[in-house]
Amino acid sequence: MTMRKISLGAVFGVIAGLFASSALADGVVNVYTAAPQNFIDEMVPVFEAATGTKVEVIKAGSGELLNRLTAESAKPVADVLWSVDGTVVDFNKTLFEPYTSVNDAAVLPSMKKSDLWSPFTAVVTCFIVNESKLDGAPVPQSWADLAKPEYKGVISVARADKSGSAYIQYATVLQAFSDEAAGMEKYKEMLANFVLSDSSGAVPRLVNDGELAVGVTLEDAALRYKEGGGPVQLVYPSEGTAVAPDAVALIKGAPNPDNAKAFIDFILSTEGQEIVAKLGRRPVRGDVKSNAALAPLSEIKDINYDFEWAAKERDRLMKTWSDMVLDVQ
Repeated sequence: MTMRKISLGAVFGVIAGLFASSALADGVVNVYTAAPQNFIDEMVPVFEAATGTKVEVIKAGSGELLNRLTAESAKPVADVLWSVDGTVVDFNKTLFEPYTSVNDAAVLPSMKKSDLWSPFTAVVTCFIVNESKLDGAPVPQSWADLAKPEYKGVISVARADKSGSAYIQYATVLQAFSDEAAGMEKYKEMLANFVLSDSSGAVPRLVNDGELAVGVTLEDAALRYKEGGGPVQLVYPSEGTAVAPDAVALIKGAPNPDNAKAFIDFILSTEGQEIVAKLGRRPVRGDVKSNAALAPLSEIKDINYDFEWAAKERDRLMKTWSDMVLDVQ
């Protein structure tokens, strides 16, 4: 793990928040996460310094983490599942138990989608575009644009059966049009243009490196490359996009439940959410402002992504997705 210099102010702020919320933890907390590495590198050391609790991290895609949790359910190893699509939790209720953080009152009501998990960040889906690799085609401005023939073979997208964020992208398209049938037809046309990847992290990298021209990704991932000087821009689809919280949840039968709760409290603390904002995701607390480099949410059309529907229909939608991949890829 890459360590960073930790300010005493940040550490004392976390300590104060934890004293106000729960007993200071010690020992260990086992965290399964699909969070980007920079979030792990920034947030985990602050929590460890503040509490004396060692964080043991297993990082993988949400699908792999769910498989591990299912296999371990008779004797859980993990205490917390951090930074996954909330439908992963809602669709596997027996693996989790509710926990209401002491910081819950500060969380925006619009971010609270389930009693089984707390929101970690507000995740916004966008396009990352390397205009120099479009060979004269216009910068796509909409989901419908991604179905046009001029974009065939130049769009980087993660597999929806491997990535929670890719499933949100798929379900977003189905909700962004007049009805599910219209959205499904448009998605199938788009899928014929996609270059699928097993890793959501590979999507913006391929666009930044010029291997592909367009990617469907998370806002913070695209911003990281743009702020790093990459030849990319962010585009928010005109039909609307998902402004959806991702989840942090307590594992049922967690071996270190008090430490798990302290970790979740930290994630939702002012200090934790300020790190979120600095790294380019939208904080879920009403008293923490978003990164100034991002477009204001008021300028982004929000489809009001339906988490309950996406969770309930996941099996059916994924079977359809798998069939479409066989048909068009």
